Amino acid sequence: MTEQKNALAQLFAACWKDEALKARFMADPKAVLAEYDMPVPDNLDVKVVENADDCVHITLPAPPDGHMNLSDDELSNAAGGVGCVSHADLGSLWCGPTMNEPGCACSN
Repeated sequence: MTEQKNALAQLFAACWKDEALKARFMADPKAVLAEYDMPVPDNLDVKVVENADDCVHITLPAPPDGHMNLSDDELSNAAGGVGCVSHADLGSLWCGPTMNEPGCACSN
């Protein structure tokens, strides 16, 4: 997973420097990901949205298999309790409801 995060970080940095690349990434993310050695299976759709100073996009994960049979505690553990959304730049993460940037496991 760390290799994939590093590859995505490199792609994001390239997009920040190159508006044409950014436009292609937003229009055809699968093609650009493949160019950066991150091929996406044909049966998987990819959408790219850009955060802004006044707008952060949060992705709600799909529920785990059998989620209707799990208790609230089990669902919370399956979801990890909090999620992270990249914000402004890769060096700053907003982590779930606590906004706990220092020491966040997601920032590694």
